[in-house]
Amino acid sequence: MKRDRCIAMNQMDLRFLQLRSPTALAVRNMAHSMKKQGQLTPVVLAGDEKPYILIDGFKRYMAAQSLEWDSLNAFFIHVDITKAKVMIYLMNRKEGLSFIQEAMLVRELVEQDGLKQTEVARLLDHHKAWVNRRLMIIRRLAPEILEDFCLELLPKGSAAVLSRVAERNQGDFSAAIQRHGLSLKEIHLLVDIWCKTNEPDKRQFLLRAPKEALALLNKEQESLSALREIRQLLSTVSDSNAIRPCLTQIRSAIFAIEQALNKEVP
Repeated sequence: MKRDRCIAMNQMDLRFLQLRSPTALAVRNMAHSMKKQGQLTPVVLAGDEKPYILIDGFKRYMAAQSLEWDSLNAFFIHVDITKAKVMIYLMNRKEGLSFIQEAMLVRELVEQDGLKQTEVARLLDHHKAWVNRRLMIIRRLAPEILEDFCLELLPKGSAAVLSRVAERNQGDFSAAIQRHGLSLKEIHLLVDIWCKTNEPDKRQFLLRAPKEALALLNKEQESLSALREIRQLLSTVSDSNAIRPCLTQIRSAIFAIEQALNKEVP
């Protein structure tokens, strides 16, 4: 490890920025602190030749950029590219990476660095199942939706849900989620309905008016719940000869209502 020194920002390689991209709010807060107190902690660089690879201090880098600084204090460590990626995770473990950032890191270590999932799990101090889940989900996500996640345009926790949708439709889902401000719960319900139908008209309606579609679903579920309660009440009624015809008519009416609900198309 070399002594701290001042390095020009244009001599820093940001190839790992996507693995640790800070939020806009975090950058603004850091910029406010750095403007007031200066740089308190050096960034961490790897490599022996310019440009040096930035592996820790992305928030400080972007804050300095917003302040139009030309350089930052930095110290160097001698590690290869694979170990540098692992250190990005380990050095920021307390603050935490997003699920997508973790998944991107896992994919890079497996697909670019050629590590086995068991090796990645050991290096990142997790179980193989943790690695496998992130790799499986990110491989199902389209590039454009990954960018939306990195820009924090989609709710946290929705990556696994949206991975259930075919890649060709994920961009339309992302647009609908942003346009209508859908919550994670609403996204879960919307994807569930989408996966249960292959009818083009229904799917178009889901993306065109998702909140209306979910309201109709909720109304239908309430109606079916009421019908179930009626059935339970009927089952407690004595099935005597005097009331049997009446019960038959009621059951027929309930059946007709259920059929109508099932045929109802948004």
